[in-house]
Amino acid sequence: MNARVIPYLRVANVQRGNLDLSQIKTIEAAEIDVSELRLQPGDILFTEGGDRDKLGRGWIWEGQLAECIHQNHVFRGRLFSTNVSPKFVSWYGNSFGQRYFFDEGKHTTNLASINMTKLSNLPVPLPPCDEQREIVAQVERRLSVIETLEGAVWENLQRGERLRQRILGSAFAGDLTFQAGNRAATR
Repeated sequence: MNARVIPYLRVANVQRGNLDLSQIKTIEAAEIDVSELRLQPGDILFTEGGDRDKLGRGWIWEGQLAECIHQNHVFRGRLFSTNVSPKFVSWYGNSFGQRYFFDEGKHTTNLASINMTKLSNLPVPLPPCDEQREIVAQVERRLSVIETLEGAVWENLQRGERLRQRILGSAFAGDLTFQAGNRAATR
C-alpha cells in the first residue's frame, strides 16, 4: 500500500460562503484514498455537522492548492451538469438550505449532523443557466460592496480607538482643553 502526506480540509476550513485556508493540516493517506477524496475545482463542500448553526455550511473548492483531499466530516458535492453553477447551489445551501438542513438533520444535545443521503436530497430550484449566472453576478457585486463597506467601518473603528487613546492620554496628563460656547477653558 503506497501512502503519502497530503493536505486535507477539515470542518474548520469550510465556512459559510468561503474557505479559510490559513491553517491547512496534512495527513498520510493511501493512494487509493487520495484518488477517491481528491478535490477538483467546482466541487461544492458542505459540513456534516457540529453546532446547529454550522450544519450544512459550505463553499466551493476553486483549486487553491495543487492537490488536496477532504476529511470525512466534510461532504463533497460534484455536479454532473455544466448547466448548474456551483456558486448558485452553494449560496442556496448557505441561505435557504439552512432550514432544510436544520429540519432534516439529527439533533442531540448541542450537536447536529446530517448524512450524505439527506444532503444530496437538498431541493435546489434551478433557474435557466443564464439566470443562474446573472444571480451569481448580482450576489458577487453586492458582496463586493459589503466588503468595501466593512473595510471602511473597520478603518473608522481603528481611527476612533486611536483618537480615544489620545484623548485619554491627554486627560490623564492634564492637557485636555474644553470648548464651552465661545470660551476655551483648560483644567
